[in-house]
Formats: sequence, structure tokens, C-alpha cells
Amino acid sequence: MAQPLPEFLRSLGKEEIKPGGAYATRTALSRLGLQSKQRLLVVGPGAWHTAIYTALMFRVQATALLASADDIKPCDDAQLARRLSGEVGSVTSLPFEAQAFDAAVVEAELSYLEPAKQALALLELQRVLKPRARIALHELAWRQAPTPAVEGRLREVWGAVVWPRVTRGWWDALEAAGFEAVQSELAVVSYFTRKGLETDEGDNALQVLHRAFESEAALQRFAAAYREFQENRRYYGVIIATARKAG
Repeated sequence: MAQPLPEFLRSLGKEEIKPGGAYATRTALSRLGLQSKQRLLVVGPGAWHTAIYTALMFRVQATALLASADDIKPCDDAQLARRLSGEVGSVTSLPFEAQAFDAAVVEAELSYLEPAKQALALLELQRVLKPRARIALHELAWRQAPTPAVEGRLREVWGAVVWPRVTRGWWDALEAAGFEAVQSELAVVSYFTRKGLETDEGDNALQVLHRAFESEAALQRFAAAYREFQENRRYYGVIIATARKAG
């Protein structure tokens, strides 16, 4: 079975595998209004790395939700390490007490869940946040309602079933889970844009492209995904949304 597209790109040496890239992460975090010593929950692929970044830059107590304890990497800075923690669990059944966190950031996680489980995950996130705490997420989104053919092509190039929503759909899901004051913007899928590659990978961008040419199979898959996201870019986007828990 083919690897999901983010994992395929990782196999080429790509370090940033979230479809919104570094821009989506920085934008989402900047809109949380984080304050020193607040407790932040981080969810998504690369959660440990985002937790390190937020603990360093915002001096928060960052807790990463992890798929495996192996995702925890040593931290040589003793002071920074005291602001980091990780818990193994699922976003649909969070291993935390109610009202434990001041904020949460969810990165490229909910799109892998079918809509009913997306709703369950957002309810869980609402449960573990304090009243009026803020949530930020960035996820795959449809810029406009897709045709069945476009949905099929996304599944084909992604190598897995994903469930993006249109912008209003993400708003509705957040509000149904008890969040309010939703704000959002649509960003591009940065995997195959020049600016995205340069921003996310820096000097590593050329190495990623070189590795894509090392085998016929890798080149065909890379080229097919590139064409799909370029030719149908009016459909594909990344939502960056923030909201506040009611209360």
C-alpha cells in the first residue's frame, strides 16, 4: 500500500510534512495570544517538535499528544525540559482531566478523521480547555465544494482517505463543539510551491527535489501530486482557524 503523501515526502528528506507548512504553524500560534507559564496542548504530527518550539519561544508549559512514547526526544536544556511533557493517547479520547489547559493547537490531525470523529475530537478538546481558553488549528480545507472526481483524485494522490471540510464546515464543527468567536484564513498547500519549499526546507529543498528524481516510482508519484495541486489549486487549501471556548 502506498504511503500517505506526507510520509512519502518525508521519505524524500522533507522535514516539514504538515500541508500548511511553517507558515500555518507560526500563524496559528501567533493568534493564540500565549502568555508565559500557561499550559498548552499540542496535537498533530510533529507535536513534540512544536511543543519544544512553543516552550522555547513563548515560555509556556507545553504538553504534546503523542502516538508513541518513542516520539519523545531528549532535550539537553534542563530549563526547557522542565517546560515540556508528552502523553500517549488519541485526540478522540484525550488522557487529560477537564479544564486542564489554557490553550490548544491542532496541526494536520482532524482531516484524517471521518466527520463524526472530527466532532468527537473537538468535543474532547473543548472538555480539556479552561473556560474562554483558545484553540487554533490548521487543516486541509476545500476552497470550494469538490466534485466527486476531485475527491477521488485527492484520495489517489494522498494515498489515504482524508476528510477536508469547506471553510464554513470547519466553522460549523468548531461552533457545534462549544467554541465561539471563530476567525479563519485560507492558506495554500505549501508542499509543491516554490515559496513553500524554500520557507519550509531552506537549503534542504534542492535535496528533496533531487531525491524525487532518484527512482522512476518516486518521480511519478511526486509529479502526479504536483500536477494535481497545481491544476486544481482552486479546490485545495489549508484553513488556519482560531476560536474561544464558551464560558
